[in-house]
Amino acid sequence: MIITFASSKGGVGKSTTCAALASALALEGDRVLLIDLDQNRTLDRWARKAPITGLTVAAIEPQKFGGFFRDAEASGDYDHICLDLPGSREVTLFKALARSDLVVIPAQASEPDLREALVVVGDIRDVGETTGRAIPYRLLLTKVYPLRTRVTDFAYAELARLGLPLFRTALVERSAYREMFLNGQPPTVSEAGKGAGVEVVNLLAEIRAIVDEANTPNIRKAG
Repeated sequence: MIITFASSKGGVGKSTTCAALASALALEGDRVLLIDLDQNRTLDRWARKAPITGLTVAAIEPQKFGGFFRDAEASGDYDHICLDLPGSREVTLFKALARSDLVVIPAQASEPDLREALVVVGDIRDVGETTGRAIPYRLLLTKVYPLRTRVTDFAYAELARLGLPLFRTALVERSAYREMFLNGQPPTVSEAGKGAGVEVVNLLAEIRAIVDEANTPNIRKAG
């Protein structure tokens, strides 16, 4: 799978979600390459604190992305590639979208975040029209309060009104996600079988189902 994590707005949990899912895949025994394209190099620093077997993290300058990605994909060394994009709109965004099996768009339950998510959705649709390939994507609500609030209700209602696809799983505001960058321990380790660990496992199951469904027509045609 090639999973891209995209947002044109900072502070939505993009890098956190990418790290949590990439580490969960590696802990299941898969070979995972996480390409850190964010200028803050958050994931590159995180990976040095508690290296995980099967997870390779590479911090790449955006202008070198195309060649690096092609070589990594052709090498056959990885089962999955996760892309943590810069928190801005630039040419790397469009290159990554065109190569993605799924685009994850993290957003908090707020009007500004949803507005910025719509920008990314527009870019995905533009790239899809250009390449002639429907690119699957889902919005992911992050940093959600444990109890429903009027703001959360607004977010769900607005997403339904706009007809935007949304993960059933939402990431609740939990200390495990913040502590991950202090001690290097991903949620599936620090909260295995509960809380954040269960959220990540459930989200990963959704991602696999979406990618499998998107690839099924191609498999049938090939048969």
